[in-house]
Amino acid sequence: MREFLRTWLFPPACVACDAPGPALCAACGPPARDAIAFAAGGVPAFALGHYEGALRRAIVAMKNGQRDPLDVFAELLAARAPLEGVLVPLPTSRGRILERGFDQSVELARRLAALRGVALAEVLEKHGAPQAGRGRRGRLAAAGRFRIRRGAALPAVATLLDDVCTTGATVRDAAHVLRESGVEVRRAVVLARTAEPNAAAAGR
Repeated sequence: MREFLRTWLFPPACVACDAPGPALCAACGPPARDAIAFAAGGVPAFALGHYEGALRRAIVAMKNGQRDPLDVFAELLAARAPLEGVLVPLPTSRGRILERGFDQSVELARRLAALRGVALAEVLEKHGAPQAGRGRRGRLAAAGRFRIRRGAALPAVATLLDDVCTTGATVRDAAHVLRESGVEVRRAVVLARTAEPNAAAAGR
């Protein structure tokens, strides 16, 4: 009901140009040529584009609790992202979920899985402090933030899904936990890659 009232009072509009309709209109969304292939934590990765401009504004809106960008992001990834095996979202912390009202990576993965007709496995849980606000050294030093959910049925092959990639630390951490449990992690897919000086690889 609350979501219905919010949509009724504040109709969806592009976060970049305010045009009525999708949260990121076709004119403001990242073109296919902006897609980036890179390595995140040693895993082949794909991003819709760099974490800047209209794409960044839409991601920030999502991180601030707006659900509207989720559908647009899912459609863009469904059309462009390479997926192999089962889709495994990298969940955020409980604190972030309470702040936003939802887990953006999990909600995005559910939409993407439905659009692409692939299996989804919510097998990870996160603990520890969020990465936001940490410098590059702190992000890279953090480890052990993921664990396998008790009783989870693990896939044989997986593609990881996250929102923003900065140093590759988050993807590396999740891939390590899954590989230790026998899962073959083939790819990582993110919405955007954050460029860092002298960074050869990128993750949240």
